[in-house]
Amino acid sequence: MTLTGHPAETLILDGQTLSIDGIVRVVRDRLPVTIADSAWERIADGRRVVDEIVARGDSAYGVTTGVGSQKDYHFKTGEAEAFNRRLLVAHATVASDSRVPDDVVRAALLVQLNGFVSGRSGVRPLLVRALLDRLVSGSIPIATAGSSVGASDLVPLAQMALSLLGATDPVRAEGDDIRDLRLAAKEALSLMNSNAVSIGKGALCLSEAERLLSAFELGLCMSLEGFRGNLSIIDPAVVDARPQRGQRLATLHMRSLLRGSALFEEGQPRFLQDPLSFRCAPQVHGAAHSALTWIWRKWETELNSVADNPVVDFTNRRLVSHGNMDTTLLTLGLDTLRSAFAEVIDVSAQRLHKLHWPSFSGLPAGLAADHGPTGGVQFLNLGHIAESHAATARAAASPTLPTYQGQLADGVEDHATPLPLAVDHTERLIEVAWVVLAVEVVIGCWAISRRGIDIAQLGAGVREPYRCVVEMLPIGREGEQVFDLRPVVRYLRGLPHYVPTDEDKFVAVPAT
Repeated sequence: MTLTGHPAETLILDGQTLSIDGIVRVVRDRLPVTIADSAWERIADGRRVVDEIVARGDSAYGVTTGVGSQKDYHFKTGEAEAFNRRLLVAHATVASDSRVPDDVVRAALLVQLNGFVSGRSGVRPLLVRALLDRLVSGSIPIATAGSSVGASDLVPLAQMALSLLGATDPVRAEGDDIRDLRLAAKEALSLMNSNAVSIGKGALCLSEAERLLSAFELGLCMSLEGFRGNLSIIDPAVVDARPQRGQRLATLHMRSLLRGSALFEEGQPRFLQDPLSFRCAPQVHGAAHSALTWIWRKWETELNSVADNPVVDFTNRRLVSHGNMDTTLLTLGLDTLRSAFAEVIDVSAQRLHKLHWPSFSGLPAGLAADHGPTGGVQFLNLGHIAESHAATARAAASPTLPTYQGQLADGVEDHATPLPLAVDHTERLIEVAWVVLAVEVVIGCWAISRRGIDIAQLGAGVREPYRCVVEMLPIGREGEQVFDLRPVVRYLRGLPHYVPTDEDKFVAVPAT
């Protein structure tokens, strides 16, 4: 992927450099897309390999034979177009009213297109141009959700292909509806033989996870300010004693947010050692940073890989059968990521209680204005709301990799890893995590206000979020009208996020 500046920024696909950030910019910001000039000859050469095999009459999976358990049956060259039509219609079976969101379909088209640009699928340049035109036009194909087992997203990709090829309603398509573009040998198989939907959706989830982790570190710092926590936990000596990269990144971000905080001054923290949900937070967040970095790199490798089976071997002019559609690595990575984020969510849920329980806060119950039967954050039921969502996150964090998918295709397909399920669970965990975070930020702001701390005494990166959020809170007006947490969630989701790098350095504190 390359970003250029003439006449406007454009994402240029070359089959080798597509990134998660590039997908997000195309899907969310509608960044224009084109294909590298150098790629067209490679695409054409890949097609020549397929045509040579067809001309020789060689056996090639899905090219001159059936697929799945019908792989040993051959069809004649003249039957290829009819086979393509029937293959797509047959595999587009509808089992759900739930549709794949447009943003996910856009991401899937981009992933699929980048794979074709490599030339290793052996589809014609004509088909690649048709896919590019569909993506650029914004006319998004229809696909239904929930029918993939993690070894190619056959059903939704077949439905997307029918829409591409002229079926006005792919969930009710018949073979004769496919008229706009006649498919050549292998092309129907290539259109549905990848994990593009799961990988595209997963890329969007990983981008959101990066934003979420950054926001959780803001929430942590807000809690430290509201609790009057001990900042020894982010002293450089702590990282020097345990040089884990993820912990270092979390610590750097926290020190940046807390720059200039009065908590760095002697006598400001209330305790020598805070509860572990505060004291171990840099380590917990560090594990999440490490898990995210690991799966991010594996995911971007997958964005520039080819799962289409068989794959073109340019050197030996042949098609090679393989198992590149297996998603064990990606599923494992998402399972690990969710486990790490579940811990981030859990310590957040623990902190938000400590902020308003009198035995820890030293303030009236629920941070109410005074001791009495009404008022404060407990009166708004915020603790229960946070725990409900944290419980959902814990359930979503359960591993999916050991889930048995069952034998398919007469036992030929006797293994699959549930990547679509792992992606769905990741999306669900992220969604509920924003609510837990919002509750922590609300209670942290409430505690700061309750203690009467001047905004100038807060960390530099905490001041503006505090000012914005505290204006949304019904402090002193609890119970007069229903409190709506959603604006806080929207505000947090819209904040710029921290993108850590190994070049980040520790800075002296306190600083002005």
